[in-house]
Amino acid sequence: MKSSNGESSRKLTANVKAAGCAAKISSLELKQVLSSIKRPQCPELLTSLDNFEDAAVYKITEDIAIVETLDFFPPVVDDPFLFGRIAAVNALSDVYAMGGNPVIALNILCFPTCDYPLEVVEEILKGGQAACSEANVVIAGGHSIQGPEPVYGLSVTGIVNPKSMLTNGGAKAEDVLVLTKPLGTGVMLLGMKGELLQEAQNKQLFQSLTMLNKGALQIAKKYQPSAATDITGFGMIGHASEMALASGLSAYLYIDELPFFAGARSLAAQGFVPAGAYGNRNTFSSSVINLEHIETAIQDLLFDPQTSGGLMFSLKEEPAMRLLAELKENGYEAAVIGKMQTGTPGSIFLEG
Repeated sequence: MKSSNGESSRKLTANVKAAGCAAKISSLELKQVLSSIKRPQCPELLTSLDNFEDAAVYKITEDIAIVETLDFFPPVVDDPFLFGRIAAVNALSDVYAMGGNPVIALNILCFPTCDYPLEVVEEILKGGQAACSEANVVIAGGHSIQGPEPVYGLSVTGIVNPKSMLTNGGAKAEDVLVLTKPLGTGVMLLGMKGELLQEAQNKQLFQSLTMLNKGALQIAKKYQPSAATDITGFGMIGHASEMALASGLSAYLYIDELPFFAGARSLAAQGFVPAGAYGNRNTFSSSVINLEHIETAIQDLLFDPQTSGGLMFSLKEEPAMRLLAELKENGYEAAVIGKMQTGTPGSIFLEG
């Protein structure tokens, strides 16, 4: 389809089968694939494939380690600049989730140049550049190929002191869980595609999708969290389960305290649920206690794959409450959403 000036007017999401982090291969499938691959034996590697950490950490000296990650996905929106920005913010988040500071990045781009004008590619890259500039990260190059649908993201290198790195396996019994962003991006993005979001809902969604997790990490570090992760493609249940399993604990989630985007519950009840949510349910539902007592819309939101989601910190209750207060003072839609307890490692108890 051509516009009046002869350029393609095809929507960026036209060929996309699964958008954003909803396009991820399920955790169950990944575990099956990785089960036959030999784990590296390297004393300098401070993270493990077994725990599905957000990024790899490699020790250089006693005080310096490299944090390495990459993340990319198909478009979640038709605006190319906004897509690029969201994808970059999402990729940078993995470094923040490890307690690190991203410093340099490379673009990852797959694009069907025969279907769109090159200006679309330029805008995607400019969006990624804008997010990296805000994060004080240098984009030093990248790699691009042709493909049937657009895909964009970053390979990111950061640094962290090994003594202060965060993992998803450091949580302690009786720790409180603090979440820094609302849940429901997958559901909301489907609702947006169906033109069902009101202006205020659009604004809330895009403010969250484009907000770096840098500030939340800087605030949280003051309160000495014991563990952290970001809530992305495996959904709230998946990432909470992974933290609990890696820490040898159970997680209790307070259903009534979970922050959802305005309108997300109604959209989920109408069936605006991405396919990735069902993959997450298939992977993690056997670890969830009381799931059958929760209304279906909330269940779907718990498994909803998140794009550019918030950070979840595990820390002692008293500093957690002070962290929550400071996050709210700085404009974060944060909440205390649960706690860690002794119990079957990886199990999730739903309360409320």
